[in-house]
Amino acid sequence: MTGKGEFKNERSMEMAKSYLKRAYNKISEAREHLKHFNYSESISASQECIELSIKSVFLVLQEEYPKRHEFKEEEFENILKKIPDNFEYLNFPQLYFYSKFWLSFYTTAKYGLEILGIGADKLFEKEEAELALKHAQKCESAARILKDYIEYPY
Repeated sequence: MTGKGEFKNERSMEMAKSYLKRAYNKISEAREHLKHFNYSESISASQECIELSIKSVFLVLQEEYPKRHEFKEEEFENILKKIPDNFEYLNFPQLYFYSKFWLSFYTTAKYGLEILGIGADKLFEKEEAELALKHAQKCESAARILKDYIEYPY
């Protein structure tokens, strides 16, 4: 990226848009699961939304992203340096924390506690699913606002 509104790699921007579309769809999926009391599935969908949103931020700001579920602090530190000052209100460090926090539930929300023989549906309640959804919405929104600003500076 060469500056505000200038983007070198159109392919990365298209991938970022695709990830954001998928992230938005995961929010819808999380809401539906929440409505039907499927809390672990809601949490899984929210976690995927968070991951896709953060990956889109990487694509917008540096044209590539880590090809794994977890983002290292050093990688995110480089991203934080590239976020325009007028976007401090979106609190990207907090969004990074959300990605770390919800990643810790990723496997458990999908598979439960296999050794103990406890399914994921027995481990999560409405409050956790609502919190995961709230965090997912914040991540998706911040990533979309940043993408729009880089693509169409105002």
